[in-house]
Amino acid sequence: MASVSITLFREKTVIIARQDGQEEVLATVKSNRILLPLGNKLRREIMVVRGRNLPDTLRFASMIIAEARRSSSLLDREHPVDWRRIWHSATLLHGAKPDNDSWGAVFGNGAALFLPAPCPHIEVLERQAAGNGGNIDEIVLKSAAADMGGDERDVKILHASKAAVVTTLDDNGFRCAVQMRAKNGESAFSFTVPNKDKSVNFGTLLELAAHYVEGHNTTVFLETVRSMVEARQVATSKITTRDIESAIERKRTLKRLIVDFEQDATVRYRPDRPKFLVA
Repeated sequence: MASVSITLFREKTVIIARQDGQEEVLATVKSNRILLPLGNKLRREIMVVRGRNLPDTLRFASMIIAEARRSSSLLDREHPVDWRRIWHSATLLHGAKPDNDSWGAVFGNGAALFLPAPCPHIEVLERQAAGNGGNIDEIVLKSAAADMGGDERDVKILHASKAAVVTTLDDNGFRCAVQMRAKNGESAFSFTVPNKDKSVNFGTLLELAAHYVEGHNTTVFLETVRSMVEARQVATSKITTRDIESAIERKRTLKRLIVDFEQDATVRYRPDRPKFLVA
């Protein structure tokens, strides 16, 4: 079978207006972005999921895949999908603490389906990307810049994109590579799961990746707190006892979720099993 991949990208987009030799930054958009080519041979649906928080974005995409598996279409239903409900469920999945700064958005074939805080710049970008299969390239950026500027302004767009999570399905099964931010740069690991288990799909892998990323981030936070305690700096910080207790409990929950999955499926890691699972 041909290899199929779904990738989460960390993206930063800067929109700059130029006039009379001067430049003005109109907007800076930072988000995670996942392109989900769904639907069937008769009707392709290019779904794009964006979000500020990486684990929430992965879980949102996972639940959208689960919703798509219940029907051949997400965009052409008698009763429209309740995107707000799905987002709420994704951010509260398994007792996760809601992040007040977190946000998620869904675009279908270039149209904004769920965008809590309207952002015309993202909407223009996604509308142009829809004509390119959802992919953002130089041509899409130039078309979006022309659309934003109209006849009055010269607009340029600086766009940086880096893969953070890559999930792939081929003859050997599912593989997921995760790039995580660390104190001294970045660390990476991957895990594979045979596709013989019918309960495993791309949505399952994205949710599992979210657990790994959040578990890593939670561990980094607790290690930082430990260092601050040793340096007697916690008392002067904004970190509360409740923050620490919540992080400890969340780490336990994530570890349990991953261990439960490992007991139901064959999971192989490269180079090693994540440290927070054995700590």
